[in-house]
Amino acid sequence: MQDSGGNPHPACGIMRAGSHGSGGAQSMSGTFKAVGSVGLLLVLQACAPEPRSATDIDTGRFDMALAQRYMTGDGVPRDDARAFYLVSNASVAGDIGAKELLGRLYAEGRGTARDDELATNLFRAAVDGGNVPALTDLGRMIETGRGTPADPDSALDYYERGMDAGDPEGRLNYQRLKKLLDAPKPKTAPAPATPTITKQELKPPA
Repeated sequence: MQDSGGNPHPACGIMRAGSHGSGGAQSMSGTFKAVGSVGLLLVLQACAPEPRSATDIDTGRFDMALAQRYMTGDGVPRDDARAFYLVSNASVAGDIGAKELLGRLYAEGRGTARDDELATNLFRAAVDGGNVPALTDLGRMIETGRGTPADPDSALDYYERGMDAGDPEGRLNYQRLKKLLDAPKPKTAPAPATPTITKQELKPPA
């Protein structure tokens, strides 16, 4: 992105400075507030590293970048409904991370009505696409029976896969559920025997 003189546009430098956690972050936020959401998307697209093809835009990564800002209120007013719309677009474009995030939005009812079954299906799609956090997401849904029959053993398997892939949430959930499943089951007292009642012949009094 260049200014009228052919030099890099100041917004690109501000964006890169802010993204690296320097003092430019505050300026970046102010700039984005000034240009608005449409301007923010244009800056994200125009300041992307070269070379950049139409395929890069069509994969949904710019929708995801803008959605994250709407979810956190970073430089734009927080708007879960608009974030949901952008994440949905990115998911349709094939972004696997967007499928996982869209599943969480449905699971939390954030920006849309809660739909456990759809959330579970999105997590499965993200897992099939190689998304690591979705392993833990799906494990939670299966453990609690949300959108799918409850199955603690299957949930433990997903937690373990997430843990092995380096997901700290997967490790914590695996350790918790493993401990719960391995705990000795409390012994229950045997049910009292049902007393036998014998039918007696009634005799008239003498």
